[in-house]
Amino acid sequence: MRTVPTFRSPGAARPATMGAMTDHHDDGTRSLAVTDDLVRDMTRDVTTVLLRTRQTLVVWCALAVAVLAALVLVAAGAADVSHVPFVVAVPLLGLALVLGVRRSVRRALAVLLAPGTTVSARVTADALHTRVALGSSQTAWTAYRDLRVRGSAAVLRLRGSAAFAVLPSALFTDDDLQAMRDAIG
Repeated sequence: MRTVPTFRSPGAARPATMGAMTDHHDDGTRSLAVTDDLVRDMTRDVTTVLLRTRQTLVVWCALAVAVLAALVLVAAGAADVSHVPFVVAVPLLGLALVLGVRRSVRRALAVLLAPGTTVSARVTADALHTRVALGSSQTAWTAYRDLRVRGSAAVLRLRGSAAFAVLPSALFTDDDLQAMRDAIG
């Protein structure tokens, strides 16, 4: 086993944290020590991915229409005191959505990737093998719908559900990520 710093080419996923070290094992498994910075960065990146899904975009569009309707009411002078709660509530709903998703992601990551633990992954032709604080798994590529990588997070969405798996992107090389995308289809 050898330890090397994780560096990425421009445009590729950035390291999970500055100075993060990835252990490379002989069987192709890569391991990474989980830090508070990693969990913080992944919370931000996973939240961003989740707030850009098709379902969430529908919610954003509905909120945008409601904000525009409120602005039209105010601009036309048709808004009276009874419309004030609506005009104030709509932007607050958007803020509540962002904060709620972020809080849920942070809580889930704090359990899944507890700081001080080690997370590992191995990409094979037929499955993704992972080990996190809660245990280990081997999941066939056919179980995944797609892969999205943003910054420090690799998000694998499962077929037929809203569930997803999250791992630090620093565990994967560019070749691993391409192999994962090819295997998922």
